[in-house]
Amino acid sequence: MLLKIIISLIVIIAIAVGALALLLPRDQIVHLIVFRDFFDVSLPILAFGALLKYLMSCSKKSCCMQKTEKTSCSMK
Repeated sequence: MLLKIIISLIVIIAIAVGALALLLPRDQIVHLIVFRDFFDVSLPILAFGALLKYLMSCSKKSCCMQKTEKTSCSMK
């Protein structure tokens, strides 16, 4: 539920910033460039972190095979 709220909030912010880019006069659009500069720097770092997390994560099937017989693995 929390994830749906966060995603909805991000979509609403993206639509609002896009609408402001269309409606604001040229001299006030400079304030929106700060968003672009922030994402130009942060997105590659986040993408690299997500790639590392994906490559180092253990899939459920392989983790279940490594567990001992005493513990059960539920694959949902």
